[in-house]
Amino acid sequence: MRKILLAVLAISFAHGFAAERYKDRLFDVDVQKDVVYASGVNHLSALSKLSTTLSALASANGGTMVYLYDNEEDMQPIDLHMDIYSPKGDSENKRPAVLVLHGGAFAAGAKDDMDQQSVTYCDSLAARGFVTAAVQYRLGITAKTENMYISIDSANFSRTVYRGIQDVRAALRYMRVNANNLGIDPDRIYLLGNSAGAVLSLENIYVDKASEIPAVAKENPQLGGLDEYGVKGSNSEANGVVALWGGIHDVSIIEGKATPVLLVHGTADSTVLFKTGRPLGNISATFENVMPSMFASAGSLTVDVKAPTLYGSFVIDSVLKAKGIEHETYFVEGMSHEFYDDGDYDVKVKEKVFGFLYGLTQKPAMASVRAVVLAKASRIRMGEGNLSFTLGSGKDAQYAVMDMRGRKVMQGIAAAGESVDLSGLNSGVYVLNVRGERPVRFGLSK
Repeated sequence: MRKILLAVLAISFAHGFAAERYKDRLFDVDVQKDVVYASGVNHLSALSKLSTTLSALASANGGTMVYLYDNEEDMQPIDLHMDIYSPKGDSENKRPAVLVLHGGAFAAGAKDDMDQQSVTYCDSLAARGFVTAAVQYRLGITAKTENMYISIDSANFSRTVYRGIQDVRAALRYMRVNANNLGIDPDRIYLLGNSAGAVLSLENIYVDKASEIPAVAKENPQLGGLDEYGVKGSNSEANGVVALWGGIHDVSIIEGKATPVLLVHGTADSTVLFKTGRPLGNISATFENVMPSMFASAGSLTVDVKAPTLYGSFVIDSVLKAKGIEHETYFVEGMSHEFYDDGDYDVKVKEKVFGFLYGLTQKPAMASVRAVVLAKASRIRMGEGNLSFTLGSGKDAQYAVMDMRGRKVMQGIAAAGESVDLSGLNSGVYVLNVRGERPVRFGLSK
């Protein structure tokens, strides 16, 4: 690798310029697939019949899966993965990192989606010396479906976005906790989001407290708090964001944050509006875009989405200007959604993205606010195989065991220092609530 790098540098000098880390391609790239960044994450499990039908058509016609679910009560724990791209043979140990978040209207797409350019961005940036990660986040929206009719209300859509917000925060904490092993600087971790991924990226840097999440998004008690899943003990917010055609749910959450942002948007975008409005007004065209060759096979598909209002890049730019917060924009008159597919904008958008991220490497790092753990240690100790639990010294306390549908399957008084038998429960995943303690989610297998 050293010989290859020297050869590249020699050619660069011969042509009158010096190749530069983070600016020019210097490295081959190693990829570590399906790294688990969060385990036991509650996710929807009752896939609708229509989603199954569309998936079969997609498989036969080269399209992508669209995840629509029947309800939010049936859930199961899953692991969340990322693919990590690293510069091959690089010995630098304080490199900036970029997490790439794909689009797909929160119901489609994948971390290895070539059409959405996630792989292209990860590979290109890793070749320049960044460590990058293509991140899987929970997809799927609860919808009413009948024959070829789909209806989605704003409450279900809000909870879908909330799940994604939780996942991105968990992915960022994973990178920071493992910074030494990954050879990255925990104060230089950035997000690059496309469409739905751009929404999640912007929400990440501006939502910093639970009160900023719409109340309707937190109605499902199985979802938990902002940092419910993944590793703990580190900051959950990015040090900078590239938002390709994104928006946020409330401009007041911007407050006075000076996190570096690049906003890229077409002024004629009708999927995530450049100014303000409900996204996905052109939902049928969006589904046709993510399932191009098989859409006609689905027949007459009617989609009614009442997504929450989003404030697009124009509004975000206006607020940042009014607050005197430095940021960059690339707005293109008359362009629609994901315009990197139009003409030479593929190159132009990448130039803007790579230039912005390179610029961040030339500035002092934005120090991450380290998480301070103030909560008292839990008195709950699970027994072997989770067949029992013991409450540590102190007062006796009421307890209840809930299944994943929120039903109470066991309750009583736990005496301090004594074991409570859980072996009578069926195999499954449960939540143990003890008064005065943090809930404990556990699995039981017989």
